[in-house]
Amino acid sequence: MDIRSILVNVDLNPSDSMALTYASGLAAAFDAELIGIAADEPSLTFVGVDGVPAAVDFYAVERTEIERRLQSAEERFHAALVPGTRSQWHAFVAGTVRSLIDEARLADVVVTGARTASTFGNPHHVDLGQLVLGAGRPVIAVADAMPAYACDKVVIAWKDTREARRAVADALPLLKRANDVVAITISEGDTGSEQAKLNDLLSWLARHGVKARSELMTSSDGFVDVLESAARAAEADLVVAGGYGHSRMREWLFGGMTRNLIEATSLNRLLSN
Repeated sequence: MDIRSILVNVDLNPSDSMALTYASGLAAAFDAELIGIAADEPSLTFVGVDGVPAAVDFYAVERTEIERRLQSAEERFHAALVPGTRSQWHAFVAGTVRSLIDEARLADVVVTGARTASTFGNPHHVDLGQLVLGAGRPVIAVADAMPAYACDKVVIAWKDTREARRAVADALPLLKRANDVVAITISEGDTGSEQAKLNDLLSWLARHGVKARSELMTSSDGFVDVLESAARAAEADLVVAGGYGHSRMREWLFGGMTRNLIEATSLNRLLSN
């Protein structure tokens, strides 16, 4: 599979342009269509029975402001396009995550910014965990500090799970363009089996034209702490990881490793479930 269409979350805050910058470069690199999505909804504020008219007025004012910001987002979207890029624009007065999930059927990959509801406590920011779980598409969360698209060096966070296998398969178009791909496993004690599974992964990648190497690490630190350090040391442009989860209940959305990856906003991460 190649990347033919990209869905990008265009933040209504003009200063949060990382995802748009990255997605524009990604679309140009793959000659893909770029589909811009912007969405937000008024807060459901209730001031009591006697204050119903005031609540209605507040809702109307907030909706008008959102519509103004959606128009501004559309202008920024078109201004960010590399000349010749095919594009679509969709704007919704609705929840951001719900809109992205609903429209994800249009795209091969979803791109969003690093700021999330879980890390910033703001309901208007994207809940990245919910998006990964619901989109049915790989999600690239763009780092705070390196928005320009690049895919020369890629780190794969490898555990032999369904989610990791899915993530690597989803990332193949990007892996094929990388010059340096390293699959990293943090040993849980069975080094012989873990290395054998890493070797199997490298053989599978090779059959798809991806030359990769592996690192089996032993550390008392957490997987994500080691992964972040390794990715920074390798100057990785992207980290590929599965969205490891054990239940679809919201409070059990993801295991600790994925929650930590969601909060690793200094890295570009491709997450797939």
